[in-house]
Amino acid sequence: MNVKAISKRTVAYVVLKVSAALGGGFLVGVEIWQAAAGAAFIGVMQVAEEISRAYVADGNVSQADADEIFNGFLDEDPELGK
Repeated sequence: MNVKAISKRTVAYVVLKVSAALGGGFLVGVEIWQAAAGAAFIGVMQVAEEISRAYVADGNVSQADADEIFNGFLDEDPELGK
């Protein structure tokens, strides 16, 4: 498992989650820092959960597993890939 590559992709995913949450948080009256912190936490936990699932399945997280995980996030939310 390449921790550096997964970390970079996690940061990119968190940035996408935060940018999407800022507009929604603003519309419902949540402070910007709270919306950003919440989205960042959720993004990190989603990545950690999926990596943990891949590790539990076979005791290894390969590059193919990481690709599948991060591509799955884009499949779940097409707005992230724009």
